[in-house]
Amino acid sequence: MKKIFMMAVMAVAALSANAQTWVGGELGFTSSHTNGVGTSKEFTIKPEVGFGLNEKFDVAIALGYTYSSDKLHKKFGGDRFSTNEFEISPYVRYKFIKAGNFFAFVDGGLEYATLHYKGFSTNMNKFGVYVTPGIAYSVSNKVTLVSHLGEGLYYNHEWQKGGKIDGVLEYDATHMNNVGFRLFNGITFGAYVNL
Repeated sequence: MKKIFMMAVMAVAALSANAQTWVGGELGFTSSHTNGVGTSKEFTIKPEVGFGLNEKFDVAIALGYTYSSDKLHKKFGGDRFSTNEFEISPYVRYKFIKAGNFFAFVDGGLEYATLHYKGFSTNMNKFGVYVTPGIAYSVSNKVTLVSHLGEGLYYNHEWQKGGKIDGVLEYDATHMNNVGFRLFNGITFGAYVNL
């Protein structure tokens, strides 16, 4: 067992020595208002670290936090609802087109997230796989701007144990499977610094 562990440590060290390391991530904020219905706000921060294995492939891991808040119009009671979401997402990036400082890529990875809805006694959990396209622009040898072009192709499974809302209203356990393909919805922007 000790030999296997030492071999794994040496493999990671060798990989890191030859890999180009980068750090960065995405930051986002949205706000919307619908007359007579209410307002919605969302804030996201998603730092990540990655390693360039060669000209075509990177491996990375992202950690994300999203806070969303919805407030209903007073004719619907004026209630406020909020959600806190934490996620971890390891992925592989394949760069397939390069033209000058621009390149196109596709990210394929796994995602695990847990969401806490204010007042609910149990969290919603989500596990999924995804393939997401994007484009990037190298500003310099050190800085790269990145944009993901929507959610791409995805599958996820969501589940939540039964519980109570505000300790009073009971809800049942739920399980959902989602499959989809979406481009140009929820386009995100980020930046990376090569170390």
